[in-house]
Amino acid sequence: MIGCALELDQRLAQAPGPRLLVDGVWFCRPPGGITRVWEQVLRCWALPGLLTPQAPLRLVDRDSHLALTARFDCVSAAAVDPLDSSAVAELDADNLSHAQAWGATAFLSSWISTCARPSGQAPLPELVFVHDCLPERSTMPPELARQRRRWLLGSSRQLAVSAATAQDLEGLLGLSCGSVPWCHSTADPVFAATVQDPAADRLWATLVDRAGLRPPFVLLPATSAIGSYKNPELVAAALVNLPELQLVLCGVGAGARAHELLMAYPALDGRCLGVGFTELELALAYRHALAVVLPSRVEGFGLPAVEAVAAGGRLIVADSRGLREAAAEAGLRVSADDPGQLKRLLELLHHSPSRVWLDPFLTKRREQRLSRCCPDLLGLALLASARSL
Repeated sequence: MIGCALELDQRLAQAPGPRLLVDGVWFCRPPGGITRVWEQVLRCWALPGLLTPQAPLRLVDRDSHLALTARFDCVSAAAVDPLDSSAVAELDADNLSHAQAWGATAFLSSWISTCARPSGQAPLPELVFVHDCLPERSTMPPELARQRRRWLLGSSRQLAVSAATAQDLEGLLGLSCGSVPWCHSTADPVFAATVQDPAADRLWATLVDRAGLRPPFVLLPATSAIGSYKNPELVAAALVNLPELQLVLCGVGAGARAHELLMAYPALDGRCLGVGFTELELALAYRHALAVVLPSRVEGFGLPAVEAVAAGGRLIVADSRGLREAAAEAGLRVSADDPGQLKRLLELLHHSPSRVWLDPFLTKRREQRLSRCCPDLLGLALLASARSL
């Protein structure tokens, strides 16, 4: 907090600062959690007075799909798939050429690309923004492992998205406890604004009809395959004996994931649905769900938890690192291995008399959690970290 306040003061005073080159390699990806975090950062950087001739920023535009990038000084460059680790590894020479041409004094990637080390010269200091260390916690393809190792070990400074990820980094890099700074991301303002809009009820009625939603439903956002760390089977097993509840999955591959759960849990036949939501629709789905459930065994942070809280949704999270931090007091917690516990909690939420006392309690907890969220803090933290290089 103190570093961010000082950074804001220095920038508003037009004090000299770093010439920060940012590789926008991630910005060609479809919308998702990482993209929404970067949109938050870009909105902060676009505020008047933050970027000055004394402390400028240039973006390497690799076919960005984000409208926000048009607000920045950009240089066009070849696009690559950020999930193609071999292609990302080959960007280092290109990034170096852009850095030298512009006179950059610091480098930051929107993903895991790096800047080449010029022969016989000091390397350009690199800042890495780490969303999580989940790949390092599991078996990953050799190309990805090499590129992430190059990205992390070549960095001069790190900023983590949570205390849990900062602890992972400290262990991975052999750094002292508490040496890696961290800063939470928060929800896009659209999640709170959408549910408060006078047209929200009409939009919701249209969405229910179009998508085939049948309230009451349980929302499972940003899920993955059965057996993955996302742990979707916890929710499916809890709903097997709750036939009055529909299960709605959203996010990338929601249709395929819904089919997988249906094959493994035939009792969900006719009430397991995969839906592709826009951000406006997702805000309403968060708000109108009986519960938004995040059952992951581990997360770097868990942005959907904060989004659900901002939209006024009832939030249930697995009692796991990352999710405990993201949900804080606003989320009800269950064991990641006990579908019976989740089933009993869903029954409690579905019981109307219970909600008479429970909903006001959850509303107060949501307000407490949101009071600690600042949409510009992460962008300022990255600028402050770049200055420290």
